[in-house]
Amino acid sequence: MKHYKLGSKVKVSPDNDNDYYNDFRDKVLIVTNVAKNESEHRGYDSSVAPDYLYDFKTIDGQIVHCSLYDYELVPA
Repeated sequence: MKHYKLGSKVKVSPDNDNDYYNDFRDKVLIVTNVAKNESEHRGYDSSVAPDYLYDFKTIDGQIVHCSLYDYELVPA
């Protein structure tokens, strides 16, 4: 499993068809937080372990109000 670090640049995976992500689907996202368990992020779902959960901002500094897991991302 590929994990990302703070500052990594990623995009939503083209295989992900969640319409909720359309606002930022084609944008480069910068990882601003990395969570490996529930104590590091209140939205973390332990059933997806060992995936990490990430928070982001866009290149122009806008906060993305959605967290995504490893399987939802590809490198930018």
